[in-house]
Amino acid sequence: MSTRNRISTSSASSKIEHPELALNESYDEAIIPLLTTIDKIRNRIADIDTTIDLPAIVVIGEQSSGKSSVLEALSGISLPRGGQHMTTKCPLELRMRRASTWHARLECSGRIIRDNIPTAHDIGQHINTEQNRLTNNRDQISKQVLLVNVQASWLPNLTLIDLPGIIQVTSRQQDSGSVDIIQELIQDYLDRPSTIILAIIQACNDIETSAAIKYAKMFDPDGERTIGVLTKLDLVDRGAEQKLLEVFENKRIPLKHGYLLVKCRTQEDIDNNIELSEALRKEEQFFSKSSKFHSVPLERRGCPSLARFLTRELVRNIKQALPRLISDLRGKISNVEQQFRHLGIDDYTQLLFTDEARSRYLTDKLFTAMQLFRTEIHGVEEGAQVNNPLYSKRNELNREFYSEMHRTKFENSKLIQLIKSAMIATQGPEPADYILFRVTKTVCLNYIKAIRLPMEQYLSNILERTNNVISNVINKVFHMRPNLLNQMHSIQETIEKQLKADCHRELELILEMEESFVYADNPLYKETLRRTKRIHKLNSPDAPPTAATTTTVVQSARIPYTAVNASTNSRTTSLKRTNGAMSEDNDDDDLDQEFSPPVKISRPNGSSTNRLSSLWSNLWTTSQQEISESFTSDKNDIRPTLEYVSTSRPTILPATTNTVNDNLIDEEIIEYKIRILAMQDIICQRIILTFPQRVEYQLVRKQFSQLDLQSSILSSTSLDKLDSIMANHPETERRQNELITKRKIYEETIKELHNLEQHQSNANTA
Repeated sequence: MSTRNRISTSSASSKIEHPELALNESYDEAIIPLLTTIDKIRNRIADIDTTIDLPAIVVIGEQSSGKSSVLEALSGISLPRGGQHMTTKCPLELRMRRASTWHARLECSGRIIRDNIPTAHDIGQHINTEQNRLTNNRDQISKQVLLVNVQASWLPNLTLIDLPGIIQVTSRQQDSGSVDIIQELIQDYLDRPSTIILAIIQACNDIETSAAIKYAKMFDPDGERTIGVLTKLDLVDRGAEQKLLEVFENKRIPLKHGYLLVKCRTQEDIDNNIELSEALRKEEQFFSKSSKFHSVPLERRGCPSLARFLTRELVRNIKQALPRLISDLRGKISNVEQQFRHLGIDDYTQLLFTDEARSRYLTDKLFTAMQLFRTEIHGVEEGAQVNNPLYSKRNELNREFYSEMHRTKFENSKLIQLIKSAMIATQGPEPADYILFRVTKTVCLNYIKAIRLPMEQYLSNILERTNNVISNVINKVFHMRPNLLNQMHSIQETIEKQLKADCHRELELILEMEESFVYADNPLYKETLRRTKRIHKLNSPDAPPTAATTTTVVQSARIPYTAVNASTNSRTTSLKRTNGAMSEDNDDDDLDQEFSPPVKISRPNGSSTNRLSSLWSNLWTTSQQEISESFTSDKNDIRPTLEYVSTSRPTILPATTNTVNDNLIDEEIIEYKIRILAMQDIICQRIILTFPQRVEYQLVRKQFSQLDLQSSILSSTSLDKLDSIMANHPETERRQNELITKRKIYEETIKELHNLEQHQSNANTA
């Protein structure tokens, strides 16, 4: 029976007589709790946090540096061998524990790949199979960690992490990205302060060119954490031994922990299936018989000494790291608590309450959320200034609405065209120059029809803005609880739908009222008409007549006898009805009396005009340009000739005055235009003053009040519906559960580390 088989079959015995049991000298009862605790922590946090710096020994070395042979000598197990191919394709964590019975298990990412592996020789085969699966049977590198747990009576209590061999240039069979992945793995593991770097170096190569030393110096410049292991001593050329001893004596590249010398199985030994026990015996013979290396201290040569040395350094490193680990884990807990607060959880322990306590907690959270909602919806927080984004936008929309309402007014050619059409449509038995209310009303009804569009647009804009503000507040306050969020949106949509319908009814009512009462003989109309005429009068560029005051006969359709006075001494002239005649009055306040209808004024040279042209020249000029042909008479000849006539009957003007009857239409249009502009202004101002106020009341204040009421009602949700309505978003629940798991693990780990500190303190005291 071979030595390997004897080891595996006799593992039930606590006493095994084989040379490899020299490794048992590294066993120390006191270190088992330390190593076991660190391994347990490493297992526990592997899936939740890879940033915790746990003490470890990481093995690095170039391909074919003898790295696998060193690990085999330390563990007694077989590792993959691939000839020209990569043998280590992913990080390999090798946990060795001394136990009375044999047990081996292979794991990956918390999943057991193979349990109860029968012999130490079979482990390498299972590792190779899993590596090929991870790399798709290619010569490439994977970052997945394979975990090998081995228990046997000859093993040291030691944990090593073996990284893939360093390569500088890839071969044709190797993946081109392998170099970069290996460098990333080295950086990830060696950059941690608690990592002990075990650099495997071929003794036959110049140490200054060693890739393992290069990377060790990169992350440990002072050599504080690096242990050098010189391998393949039998390949050192004659005469080069002294140079190698200089390296060993820390004279060339000094390391704090120095160097150790080992001679593991050669490739010939492996090909000849030389057992590990035989290899250990041959190693000791090599050192004892070597003229150059026999003087090397026993604790610095051979694999058994290396195992003891590594165990001591790992234990020392763990003891030193305990306070730092506890501090780091407390920092992790603080970070978790901060993430809980970000999720709206002030104290995560409240999530672990009993049903009754949880109901009280959720009720309080619901009430608090509703209070916050009511505060946000009004844009006011205690101690803060009013800062509601709705009102600034509302003012902007109001200004746009005012401008659009004024732009909708009929003016100039559009207004004249509507007046003409209305005059034709409403023509009746009245005299041709009779001012008809029907014409004014017809045009104003067209204006009322035109203002529907800006009113509807204003309503739509306010509705959209209000909904945006309310929706943003709802999302801000309730985004962590989707059921409550949806319910609040549903409440808001129901309220908004009802109030929107109310606003449209208000709009229809306002327009209906305007259409029904286009005109009423009231002071508002008179004042507006007076102001309109006065503006045009003051803006008139025409100078008053310079001739002496004269009187002529003027024929009116509504007033039999009307006198028009013109004075060279006054720039202001008004028409005032007085018992069948018009009297002169220069007081502007008299303009609040209704002006007389248009009049015809006889002119010399066959031309005629209206005295209103001197009062409202802008309107007159516009009307003349758009409706009538231009007068060809010289302006100096346009001089009214007025004469006093008896009030008993109108005097027929002589034929020589040659009155132009076509100007009657121009004069009527001017009068209509003045009156319609005044009516449009009244309608516009009335709607501007009332409609936005009604809309704001319905869509803003009334909606806010109803949301207040509904949120208060929702605050009193029954306990049987509380869990459902306060449920978090699925992603939030998942994140919340992750944080709860992390915090529990961190707390449990801190407790274990405290116990470990106490155990070590007691052991030191004893």
